[in-house]
Amino acid sequence: MARFEVDFPEDFLSELLETDFDEIAEEALKEAAPLLEDSLKKSCAVAVEHEGDSELVDSIKAGKPKKTKTDAYIVNVSPKGYSKTKIYHHKKKDRKYPVSNALKAIWKEYGIPGRQPPRPFIDRACNEARESVTAKMQEVYNRKVGSK
Repeated sequence: MARFEVDFPEDFLSELLETDFDEIAEEALKEAAPLLEDSLKKSCAVAVEHEGDSELVDSIKAGKPKKTKTDAYIVNVSPKGYSKTKIYHHKKKDRKYPVSNALKAIWKEYGIPGRQPPRPFIDRACNEARESVTAKMQEVYNRKVGSK
């Protein structure tokens, strides 16, 4: 999937040590995640060609911010749940089960060899949302620290 990074200037660290970084990071991600979610939904809607795949667009949700083992804060914005219209038929066994929306997103992003060309939408969505997400995170930081 896509990777989205935000780099901060070095003098930023001295100010940051005086504040509660955990609280700032968590709130910044909570407020910025909906912007990336909206951008991902719009970009995915452009990539969708079939009526049954439209539930993929609706399934894209932002998770809750989490602190990792390396003390980084992350939030996942991804498709959730299973398809109600697409069913995968196992060839060797007679089982049928629904296709996950994440798998449908992978099929859209990278294509299916010999059947479906790739229609990448994740990088485009991240690039379109980069400025607004960064501005929102900066706004939260300024509000918490009391900067202009």
